[in-house]
Amino acid sequence: MAGLQDAVVDGVDVDLVAAAVCGCPAVADLVGGPPSGASTYLPGRRIDGITVTAGTVLIQVRSRWEPATELAAQIRTAASAVAPLHRVDVVVADIEDPPPIRLSRLRNGRERRTL
Repeated sequence: MAGLQDAVVDGVDVDLVAAAVCGCPAVADLVGGPPSGASTYLPGRRIDGITVTAGTVLIQVRSRWEPATELAAQIRTAASAVAPLHRVDVVVADIEDPPPIRLSRLRNGRERRTL
């Protein structure tokens, strides 16, 4: 039976990193596969979107419709809180569709488009 220590790679609890990153408002999900192939293989399971190597945590995500700088800042802040001795690299594998555009009529009869 897998124990709690089975999720620790190079001193990093991968489950904690996954939970912290998934809690970021700009993150839609962790993503395994291309382009980086980021996944951590543990006894009896796999955590997609995170790879831990010597001194680095690579995190691959599908982003919500947010600026990339905001996304990266959120991920680095969250991951650094649970893996403070590791550099955090971020790969954006995919981006969700933008929110629907809303049309509203102004008093002068013109349309205004907003997200």
